[in-house]
Amino acid sequence: MFLTLKNNAQDGVEALELAIRNAGDWSKFWGNRNSPLSRVWARSRQEMFMTQGASTGSTWPRYTYAEKKYWLPIKRWALGTKRIEARHILRWEKSPGRAAGSGERLYPSFAMVNHPEYVWEVRGNSVVMGSAVPYAANHNSGTGAYVRRTSRNQKGVASVPTPKRPLVNFGEPFIADLRYALGVQASAMGGKVGILDSEFARRFALNGGKIGL
Repeated sequence: MFLTLKNNAQDGVEALELAIRNAGDWSKFWGNRNSPLSRVWARSRQEMFMTQGASTGSTWPRYTYAEKKYWLPIKRWALGTKRIEARHILRWEKSPGRAAGSGERLYPSFAMVNHPEYVWEVRGNSVVMGSAVPYAANHNSGTGAYVRRTSRNQKGVASVPTPKRPLVNFGEPFIADLRYALGVQASAMGGKVGILDSEFARRFALNGGKIGL
C-alpha cells in the first residue's frame, strides 16, 4: 500500500509506504470533515498561521514595501487599529489567535472544520484538503495583485503584487501525525510485516515488531 502526499501542483512531496494484505477501501480512514485526521489537518493550519508559515517549513515573507504603502493603511483603518504586526499577515483581526475573528474568511477556511469553505473531500482512497476561498490560490502561489486608486479622480492606480505565502505545505508535524494514524490502521489490519517506509521501519524495530507506537 502506497500513500503519496501531493501539493497543489500534484507533485509528490512525501511517500509513506508499507505492505498490507488486501488494503481495500481506505475512505473510512480519512473520514469526513469532522474526523480525527481532518481535525489534525485543521490544527496544523492553525499552527501555520500562528507561526506565519514556519511550522510547515516555509516562513512567509514579511510585508513588502508596496504592501506597507498601499495595503496596510487600508487594513489599519478597516480594523480600527494603529498597529499591524508581522504576525498579522493573512489575518483579519486586531489581535489574532487560534480562534477566528468575526470578519475573517481565509484563516477559518483552513483552520476551522465547520467553516463552509473548509475543504476535506474524500475521493475513494484519496482526500483533498485546502480552502475554497477563491483568492487563497493567489497567496499560495504568489500570483495576482491588489489594485487600488491613489487619487480621487481615479487617474492614479497602484498595483500591489501578491507575495508567495504557501498555505498547503504539509509540514513535519502533520506528516508525523499521519504516520502515526497510518501505523495504527496498519496494525489493526494485520500489517506487521513488509514495512518499507524508513520511519515505519525504525519504529517497528524499536517497538518489538509493533506498529503505531
